[in-house]
Formats: sequence, structure tokens, C-alpha cells
Amino acid sequence: MIYPELIDIEEYLQNRGIPYDPPGSKNVGRNSVGIACPFCGDHQHSGNNHLGIKIDTKQWNCWICGAGRNKGFLSLVAKLENCSYRQAEEILQPFMHSDMSLVQTANRDDLRALQGQFKLPDEAVKELLPLHKNYLEKRNFDPEVIFNSYNLYSVGNISKRWKFRLIVPIYFHFRMVSFIGADVTRQHSLKYKNCQPEESLIPINSTVYNFDRAKHTVIVVEGITDVWRIGNGAVALYTKHATRQQLKILSEFERVFIMLDSDAINAAEELANNLAGFTETEIIELDEGDPADMKEEDVKHLRREIFGK
Repeated sequence: MIYPELIDIEEYLQNRGIPYDPPGSKNVGRNSVGIACPFCGDHQHSGNNHLGIKIDTKQWNCWICGAGRNKGFLSLVAKLENCSYRQAEEILQPFMHSDMSLVQTANRDDLRALQGQFKLPDEAVKELLPLHKNYLEKRNFDPEVIFNSYNLYSVGNISKRWKFRLIVPIYFHFRMVSFIGADVTRQHSLKYKNCQPEESLIPINSTVYNFDRAKHTVIVVEGITDVWRIGNGAVALYTKHATRQQLKILSEFERVFIMLDSDAINAAEELANNLAGFTETEIIELDEGDPADMKEEDVKHLRREIFGK
């Protein structure tokens, strides 16, 4: 049974790769999110994202076509996912929390209590294949160093689901809990494909990437390649906006430096405001690009300023 009021709508949208405008952004109320309406030609209108969803009740309505009046949240999810209502319930299940105001971070004891051992795809091999090596080289990384330092895996052309992807394990409290598949061909519309919540020990958006290599001070970035560029002490949200679980994790660090992509200053300010009451925060703005594009000398200077090394 699904109770819409207990669903973390932002966690759902982020995990399923559905673009949205967060609460408080332009033309979006502080208790709503905005997405492109799947029932009409919303994409043809300037500003897009004309379908609003209430964060608490999950009531929804499109400003353009009027879809959503007196309709349940499941009908929207079924349309977005192109599935049945029963399948929509199954998709939403991992994002339903018993008390949305008291979301807790999974700790070591929680992980010990989880049943089973997490497995990467059977097709993943512990070998740096030529295509995957070329992908890392073109991103100006040392392929061998990155592949070994972050315990990466490769998938060749034998998999439909993970074909030509670099498998990036996600660790939390030193235990593998999920993974991301990065498209090394750069031709797939979905550059980063997440392991589904129901297949993970802990859903990706309930963790931050590289958590175990951070101590008292962290630099928060968006993506896994940003972390690879900066190194230990950097953690990634996997997206521009933090979920409640990620905010809980970040709030426990003494100092949080926020360095999102150059086009995400609003998201950086939102994150800083959400953390301000719990820890010391500071925003680092980039003139252009993202942290993964930084030059080596700039990274060294940044690390000296923040970590002293």
C-alpha cells in the first residue's frame, strides 16, 4: 500500500532521472516541485516544467492543460513510467518513509543488520578495457590510478542493461551498497545510470559518494568525476540537489565547502541555507565548467587552502 504523503518526491525524481525545478525556484512554490507535463506539449512552452506537485499531499496539476485535477499521484507516476498502477506502486515503495521529518542516516549497525551481500552485475569485470581506458584518458585522468583507487569495473558489449559502462561502486561505512554505470561511449542519452533502489543495500541518493574518505571537512560536488579530480575529502551528491538523507550526512561534518558546477549557484545557495543551522558552510564558485575540468595546479591550490595539503 502506497501513502503519497510519505513519499520523498525529490528523492524519487532524482533517482529516476526526471528533471525538475526544486521548491522555491522560479514559478514554483516552497511546498512544490515542477516537472514537464507528460500529458501535453509542455516542452513547447518557454520555461517548461508547468506541472506542479505538492511535496506533502502529492496533489498535482498542469498549468497548461489542466491535467491532474482530482486525480491521484499514482496516475501521474504510471504516466511518467509508462507502466501499470501496480508497477507504479512497486517503483515508489523505496521512496516511502514512515516519518519524513525524522529521516535518519544509516550507520554501521544498520548495515550489519541488512540481510545478504550486495553484488555488482555479473558482466562486470575487474579489467580496464580499451574503450573504458580511452574514456578516462579523454577526461584527462590517469586511467590506471582512477580504476584502482576507486575500485572500478568494466562492462563490454555482452550486457543489454550495462553495455559499455564503467561500473562505479558506492561505499557507505566501508561497505558496498550500490553502484553507478557511466557510459564510456558518450553516445547514450543517459550518461550515468543508477542501480535501482530495490537492488541496492542502500539507495544511492541516501548516500554521498566517497563518504569514507572524508574526515572533518568536505568539499561537496555534483558528480563522481568531480570527486576523482579533487580526491579524498570530496564527496558527491550525484546531482545538483541534496535529498533529506544526504543533508543529514553532510550536517555531521564540521565544515562543508560547496563547489557545484558553474551553472548551479542557486542549488549551491539552497544547500548552504539548508546546512547553515548545523555546520559551517561556504560556497566556492567556479567561473565555468565543473570541478572535473579543473587543472592540476588549481586542484593542488584548492586542497592546500581547505585541507592544508
